[in-house]
Amino acid sequence: MNSKRMLVVILSTLITVGCSQQTTEHVKKEEPKEVSLDPTKLLPIGTVVKLSNMDKSVMIYGYNQIQVSTKNQFDYRGVPYPEGNISADYNVFFNRNLIEEVVHNGYVTDEDKKIWEEADREGKAD
Repeated sequence: MNSKRMLVVILSTLITVGCSQQTTEHVKKEEPKEVSLDPTKLLPIGTVVKLSNMDKSVMIYGYNQIQVSTKNQFDYRGVPYPEGNISADYNVFFNRNLIEEVVHNGYVTDEDKKIWEEADREGKAD
């Protein structure tokens, strides 16, 4: 009688463990894939880039920005990375032609995509 009970316990344990492993494998989350971005198009907020005229990386935090002191419009406003927004004196205004490398992609939402489509229609992201 003890050996039958022991066999039932072992089989129950094996079945339970097997089912839980199967469930875990089935529910595995897919890691987000980082897509390489075209620096000639608008890049998402939060994107970190290397510029041709700077040693420091820059994180983008604004599109189509006007620099108050010069009244010039630029594709982007950024801040030194990883320091972030130190003060207005450290804002970096730049156009997409200065981007040498996209170091890290920013977060993209449907709202971003609408902004990019609108910019494409207006001829700003060509």
